[in-house]
Amino acid sequence: MQSATTLICYAWIVLNGAWEAGQLVSLTGREKWDQRDYTICSGTEDDTLDILYRLIPHGLLTPYLVSLREGDPVTVQGPYGRFTVRDPSRPIFFCATGTGVAPCRAFLRSHPNLNLTLFHGVRTPEDLYFREEFASLTYFPFCSREPLDGKQSRLTDALREVTLPEGLHVYLCGANEMIYEAEEILTERGIPSDHLFHEPYYYRAYDEEDDAVKKHSV
Repeated sequence: MQSATTLICYAWIVLNGAWEAGQLVSLTGREKWDQRDYTICSGTEDDTLDILYRLIPHGLLTPYLVSLREGDPVTVQGPYGRFTVRDPSRPIFFCATGTGVAPCRAFLRSHPNLNLTLFHGVRTPEDLYFREEFASLTYFPFCSREPLDGKQSRLTDALREVTLPEGLHVYLCGANEMIYEAEEILTERGIPSDHLFHEPYYYRAYDEEDDAVKKHSV
């Protein structure tokens, strides 16, 4: 399935052992030092292992990933990481920018009964990945560069006003700047630091180009 900005590819791998939603894998490109980490965005019971990434034309790995075809081998290490659901019985806010929404999809596909509210901040409506899948959630999309439903808005502004449920756990994933600001806002609003979990993906400087976004299953 393909559109002007998104390409979805499928392949198959076998991981040695189980993995948890929120963990990542490390992929290797043409050279052994061309290696990057990507959070799995599929569920633990899905047939494919999916990742979501933004093409960086001058990057070490994503141009190689884009060139792959079904059946091509990929070197995969992992899974790694601790950005996993700590307590599925608690209410969850998942706050993501850009491709940082990937582990949220893994959470939902692996734990379908989560009481999860998603806040997803992007630049344009085309960057709202998996929007149709998230339609059944309490879902708040935000676009900072182009209007969405007639307005431009930011994720962190909403965190200043939204009602915070008792016992809330908050997962923050994406741009470091968003994570720093969100943690400051939520701490000021009384959320304990041990209820905040984060997985930084990138600094805003790495997200400046309007390049194609690719969802790739490996």
